[in-house]
Amino acid sequence: MKKRLAVIIATFLVLACLTFIIIFLIGELKKSAGISVKDESLFLSINGVTRTGEKSPLTGIIIVKESTYKGLTALELRNHYERADLLNPLCKGSNVIESGAHYAIGTDGVCIQMIPLEEKAPGEDDRIVVVYSPDENGSLTESEKKTLDELIEELCDEYSIGEENVIRK
Repeated sequence: MKKRLAVIIATFLVLACLTFIIIFLIGELKKSAGISVKDESLFLSINGVTRTGEKSPLTGIIIVKESTYKGLTALELRNHYERADLLNPLCKGSNVIESGAHYAIGTDGVCIQMIPLEEKAPGEDDRIVVVYSPDENGSLTESEKKTLDELIEELCDEYSIGEENVIRK
C-alpha cells in the first residue's frame, strides 16, 4: 500500500513539473517571438505623471511615437515610465518627463501594456498611444517593426480604426 501511494505521489509530482515547464516554455516562446504578453501587474502605478487613472472613452485614433529613451527593452522602457515621478519630482507637468502611453515596445520586440485602454494616456486626449524605443542609431529593430505592425493591426481590427487614423509622430 505504501509503495503504491509513493508511486502515485511521484507520478503527480512529475506531471506537475512537466506542466510547469511547458507553460514556462510557451511564455518564453511568445516573448522571443515578440508577441504581446498582457499582464496587469505591469500596468504603471497611478502617479499623476505617466498614469493619472483618468477614465476616458477612446476616439478611434492611434498615436505611435518614438521615446526619447533609446536602446531599451520593453521592460526597461516600462520601468523608466514607472519611476518617472520618483526620478525627477520637480518635473511634473513639464516636457522633461514623457507623458505615459498605453503600450511600450522595446528593441527586443516585446510589447507591454502599461495603461488600461479605458484610461486616458496623459497628454494625449482620448487616443490609444503606442511608444517605442529606437536603437542607439535611432532606428527600429526588425523585431520591433514586426511587433509594432502586429499591434497596430490588432488594435485597428478590434476597435474598427482605419489606417488614416494611425498617426506616426
